[in-house]
Amino acid sequence: MTAVALNNLWLYLKGMTLPRSDREWLAGKLLEPTATDTETARQQAYVHETLYRALDEAAGGQQLQTAEDFIAEMQAEGF
Repeated sequence: MTAVALNNLWLYLKGMTLPRSDREWLAGKLLEPTATDTETARQQAYVHETLYRALDEAAGGQQLQTAEDFIAEMQAEGF
C-alpha cells in the first residue's frame, strides 16, 4: 500500500467507534506475521546457519577470534 492509502486507512480506523474487544482483535490482526514475514525469518535463519557452518569449516574446527579480540590484538601490535 502507498503512504496515502495507509494514511486514509488510518483515518478511517480512527473514525470508527469500536468496543475494546474489537479493537484488540483488530490490533492482533495487524500484528500477526504474514507469510512473507515467516518466509523472511526462515531465509534469515538459513543464511545465518550456513554462514556459521562455512566459517567453522574455514577455521578447520578451531575457535574463531571475535572482532573485539582481533581489534585488541591489532592495537597491541601498533596498527
